Amino acid sequence: MKHLALLLVAAASLFARTARAADWPIVLGTEEGAPDQPARPVGFLQLVGEGSSGARVEGLKSSALSRFEGRRPTFNSIGDSDATIGLSVRRARVGLRGSVPATKQHINYFLTVELGTVAVNRGTAARLIDASITFSQIPGARVRVGQFKLPTMDETVEANPISGELINFSNVALGLMLENKVENGAYVGGAYAFRDVGVQVFDTFQRRQVALSYALMISNGRFGGVDDDNHKDVTGRVTASWVFKGAASDPHRQELSLFAWGQRGTRAFGGERYERVREGVGVHLEREPVRIRAELVYGSGMLVLGPNPSFAGQPIAVAPEGRALGGYVQARVRLFKKLLLGLRYDELHRQLDGGPALRVMRTLTPALEWDFTPRAKLMLNYERRWLAAPEGSEDARRIAETIADRVLAQATVAF
Repeated sequence: MKHLALLLVAAASLFARTARAADWPIVLGTEEGAPDQPARPVGFLQLVGEGSSGARVEGLKSSALSRFEGRRPTFNSIGDSDATIGLSVRRARVGLRGSVPATKQHINYFLTVELGTVAVNRGTAARLIDASITFSQIPGARVRVGQFKLPTMDETVEANPISGELINFSNVALGLMLENKVENGAYVGGAYAFRDVGVQVFDTFQRRQVALSYALMISNGRFGGVDDDNHKDVTGRVTASWVFKGAASDPHRQELSLFAWGQRGTRAFGGERYERVREGVGVHLEREPVRIRAELVYGSGMLVLGPNPSFAGQPIAVAPEGRALGGYVQARVRLFKKLLLGLRYDELHRQLDGGPALRVMRTLTPALEWDFTPRAKLMLNYERRWLAAPEGSEDARRIAETIADRVLAQATVAF
């Protein structure tokens, strides 16, 4: 993290007093390119239908697992239920954003609440998602305070309803970045929604076609609520881009980007504190009609493994010192004005030290998207899934091999 901090400082000095270029912290955290209004409503609605064959496990032999004979693993059902076909209001997010009058949009705010059924709302009907204020008076060093997105994976930092190309996040994002607090074998509260409470210094600069952005954030390491200790997370991200065209506020700026990010902190678990590290590098090309990106992510510490064994009602396992490595590559092409075709392959190796706990997750996802308008679209995904337990017991391998494919459809309307 020391090297990353030095790189951020050097970048800001090199590109000082130059024009700004598009960047997700700019798009989400400022009002550039938007009307100068004290308050404007924002939000989006995502309705999802999904289904799978919902295979059940057969042929279990060990005394410890034979009681699960004929049951459906949790990865073959929808949410916390035993259903294999379902409809849901996955996300229903509403909020306000705007700039303080007479500040030339140098002070703005962003506030949203989630009303859907995503994991962030586990145990509650509504939850505060974004609540931040951004100060843009200092050239080259905007300051954002409150609760907002961490500058990490490309897949998680973007605005999902605007730029998300697939319905589900990759195994990498879900397995390494979507935190869930676990106590006594059960989830406590909702998932962390790729956000935290803290302070971030960030900006984006451009000289001719070369753009550079940075973000450095210090945060609680605890999403929502009041922090209960002095341990903080440090997260940083840098992006270097060759800009083909696009305004500062354009979420689909035409560019070729290289990016790197890192996050370091600690978490309390079982009466001890463990180091939690996440790091990633990637490339992103967007030039109509094509968008391509790939990313490699490493994680160590505080891996949440899900139910163990993988059946409803079983305790949630955590590997406080576990390591994982994953990545994805995806591409999208616009065939016609409104029709897009996409494909993603992602892979996650969890518990890299090997042994019975090693799991390898792979998913290949072809995708179709129909854009009715820039704010309304329909998506159809087919997830071809594989799960392997290379060094597990015969029963563990049998359970893993039952993983079923999924079909998903999602309608999105944003305002």
